[in-house]
Amino acid sequence: MCTTPLPMVLLGWQGAGGLGAANVHMLIKTLVSEHTYTSAVFFYCLEFGGFWFTYGATLVPDYGAYSAYAVHTNNPAEGLKESEFFATFAFFLVVMALLCIVFLVARLRTNTIFFLIFLLLVPTSSCLAASFFHLAQSNVAHVATLQNVSAILLLAVSLLA
Repeated sequence: MCTTPLPMVLLGWQGAGGLGAANVHMLIKTLVSEHTYTSAVFFYCLEFGGFWFTYGATLVPDYGAYSAYAVHTNNPAEGLKESEFFATFAFFLVVMALLCIVFLVARLRTNTIFFLIFLLLVPTSSCLAASFFHLAQSNVAHVATLQNVSAILLLAVSLLA
């Protein structure tokens, strides 16, 4: 939902135009109305949609996320072996963990399931970040363990959701 309507508007499908200006009123109305829960869910969806889009796009060669770290420009996959790439990507996951802490605190009084989901997402993102930091330092002994812990925590999140 966070990226689908804009390309349709930019392509002019069914006569749409104006760079999505017709949809701005829905955002403003949601933000200033008394529907704070709906507004919060809207922003959660935007944040997590952006996270998963970025996480997935990192592995797509056309986006050039890892090719920027390649030593030889004719072989973009070399960027996936560079410690600088792993350390930089780890900070993306650290920020996601911090964002989940904010969402966790926001959900403290209202929704037990969301609280538990965010409670598990903080260590999930933290373990994934730690695994990428270990990769950046060529310390591969702990990487698989940290990724397995993240996977188990994420499976628990999926079961809660």
